[in-house]
Amino acid sequence: MPIECENISFKYWTKLVLDDISLQFGKGHLYGILGPNGSGKTTLLKVLCGILKSKYGQVVVDEFNIKKMNISDVAKKIAVVEQSTSIDFDYSVREIVKMGRFTHIGRFSKETSEEKKIVNEILEQFNLSELENRGYNTLSGGEQQKVIIARAIAQQSKILLLDEPTTHLDLNYQIEFMERLRKYINDGIIVIIIIHDVNLATQFCDKIVLLKEGRVIAFGNREEIITRKNLKLIYNIDVVVRKNPFSNSIYIIPHKIEFPTSMRYDNNFKIKKIHVIAGGGAASKILPKLNDYDVSVGIVNVLDDDYILANELNYRIISEAPFSPITNDSSEELKTILKNVDLIILANIPFGITNLKNLEILNESNKKIVLFERNPIEDRDFTEGIATTIYNNLKSKSNVKTTNNLHDLFKFIESMEE
Repeated sequence: MPIECENISFKYWTKLVLDDISLQFGKGHLYGILGPNGSGKTTLLKVLCGILKSKYGQVVVDEFNIKKMNISDVAKKIAVVEQSTSIDFDYSVREIVKMGRFTHIGRFSKETSEEKKIVNEILEQFNLSELENRGYNTLSGGEQQKVIIARAIAQQSKILLLDEPTTHLDLNYQIEFMERLRKYINDGIIVIIIIHDVNLATQFCDKIVLLKEGRVIAFGNREEIITRKNLKLIYNIDVVVRKNPFSNSIYIIPHKIEFPTSMRYDNNFKIKKIHVIAGGGAASKILPKLNDYDVSVGIVNVLDDDYILANELNYRIISEAPFSPITNDSSEELKTILKNVDLIILANIPFGITNLKNLEILNESNKKIVLFERNPIEDRDFTEGIATTIYNNLKSKSNVKTTNNLHDLFKFIESMEE
């Protein structure tokens, strides 16, 4: 049961929102629609399911023009989860999920044992069984979102359209939900999802639609579509596109905006460039106090707290995919950076096999190094003693200073300016 739109254009009053869009969606793929705010993503989804009627072009579902189908017939073929759903009456969770069955049994028909079984299975799928008698309006935003998605699944339609369904979900449930969508694909359901998180899309969607200003900029397999050039065109931001060596999925890292030198540090400073080896939030008190300098950070994983903070501070970051070991490319980038800095700060980070390379590379440097040591290395070593050996060798070198408080750390930096 393919769904396609042919030469669709749509206007709100005189404003053109969709401009001559032609797309075809078939079984076996999870489709992600990406684009900046105002690009026409939600409007496209509403046209696909018939909520909005386009004067120009047509939407065809299983060879039928959607304009000629009644609401009940459309609902049997297409289930929709909109971006926001308001429910005025405080129905229970079970009642709302059961509403998805109305297209099959009628609004006032008696619920059969088979229908109860279907609803029970869906409640269990979404971990809602314990909440089934709770009022919808007493739930958290994330729980409400799960209920609305469960209602759509209860329709058992062959086409599922979702508008940013992961927005209110916790990270762990975002992953679980996207994996569940993959299972629906295997069951023959066509799934089309608007998603704002590019990295989540590249991990789970195998075909991508890129929209900008109501036009399709690109459509195809994610490896072909998620490119530096396309994302620059769509979001007006430069990115690095990398591949996770474990999952084989691609992910993106935004480049930082480079500020003029005069904005990054005082030209009279003797120290201009500082590199911080961070991770796990260990540098959270250090990084904000270095914004007078040209700062680089890494190697850290993309989801790490220090990565997020460094990103907000517009520091240069060497990063790896979440939960991945350090690659040769990142190692070489770190070595190059360390050759050109005036000072290196090693935060009080734990060491495991995945980030041990940071310590090994640091041990090879002859630059001035400060070890910020809040806890003994033995307490932070999860490498069966390998990190401790390297760290203690580093600590004994003449170019290395150790301190255990922030005041002394920044006093040392000031003393290097004298």
